[in-house]
Amino acid sequence: MQWILTLLLRALARLPWSLLHWIGRRVGGLLYRIDGREARNVRANLTIAYPDLAPLARDSLARASLVQSALTFAEMPRIWLSREDLSCRVDPNGLPERMRELAGQGRGLILAMPHHGNWEMVSSGIDQSLRITGLYRPPRQAFLEPLMTAGRTIARINMVPTSRSGIRALHQALRAGEVVAILPDQVPKSAGAAAVTAPFFGRDCATMALLGRLAARHATPVLFCWAQRQADGRYRMQSFSADAAIADPDPVIAATALNRAVERCVAAAPEQYQWAYRRFLPVHPDQANPYQ
Repeated sequence: MQWILTLLLRALARLPWSLLHWIGRRVGGLLYRIDGREARNVRANLTIAYPDLAPLARDSLARASLVQSALTFAEMPRIWLSREDLSCRVDPNGLPERMRELAGQGRGLILAMPHHGNWEMVSSGIDQSLRITGLYRPPRQAFLEPLMTAGRTIARINMVPTSRSGIRALHQALRAGEVVAILPDQVPKSAGAAAVTAPFFGRDCATMALLGRLAARHATPVLFCWAQRQADGRYRMQSFSADAAIADPDPVIAATALNRAVERCVAAAPEQYQWAYRRFLPVHPDQANPYQ
């Protein structure tokens, strides 16, 4: 089965963008109609994040979100495997210059890239002349890992896993004044040192502590960025500098600032956020599980 899926991904990587987008839109519409686990997760998350939104508007947003997520995943095989120069599909919108300016301060740079727009396209809109180390969580399907890391390595990003050796590599990169890239809304599998509880869209949830810890230890600036999909299927980079509180020594204050920044990203295009992710799992005994 893994061999068949690998062949399928390689076949998808050869398709033109227009056909990939056609497939993505059809798959997203199908996910909405069958109302399976993905759709139920999206609806549960949107109910928490936008409780005052009219039911019809929230349902419309759920459908748009499923379509946008399907478009993102339909594009991934081509991004990972085609080896083409994708920079022509991305308007950098001043991001490379901003990266050089911040990295030039000599304390490194943390790129915070939420699951918003198409995070795999970010590498085509940044300054690849800078040395970049990216943190990633190995996928559940082990056969996808070499495909994913190969694609990101082509983009000149040194990928390291969420392990002790990977974390050490991030510290080393920042000490050398280099850039590290982190998906800030990825919830660690364990609480305690890896995650703290902080509000996200008004609900306490597990939040990454690593980014704030790195920023505090190395006095490193944090730049949030994402590749926002445009109506023509191309992308425009968006970015802003994080609030200073993201490097607060208090991990809860830092995590709260991190979540506020992710909320700011989402507000730019709510339908392009990966709402299917189970971000709102209970962290307190009195919280109900919205995914049951």
